[in-house]
This record gives sequence, C-alpha cells and structure tokens, in this order.
Amino acid sequence: MNEFVAFFRSIWGLWLMGLFVVIIAWAFWPRNRKKFSDAAEIPLRDDEGQPPSGDKKS
Repeated sequence: MNEFVAFFRSIWGLWLMGLFVVIIAWAFWPRNRKKFSDAAEIPLRDDEGQPPSGDKKS
C-alpha cells in the first residue's frame, strides 16, 4: 500500500495538469460555443414585463 501511495504522491502534479488540459479543451470545443455564448448573454437579456418563469398568470 505504501508503494501505491508513494507513486500517486509523485505524479499528483502531472495528474492535475492533465485534468486542467481536459477542462480547457472541453470549454473551447467548437460544439460547446453556442451553449456558452447563450449562457454569457443571460445577464444582458431584457426580461422587463415578463413574469418570472415560476409564476403563472391567470
């Protein structure tokens, strides 16, 4: 068990770097561009005059 722990202690930086690269690749993947653009525009939307999504007008 000590050998197992020692091995992972020696590569934790490499593992975190790999995880970082994967997250960055996912964030900049062309297929995700529309989803992230839409999410970035949420604060700028003009929702004045519309009831909140949970409220229903009768």
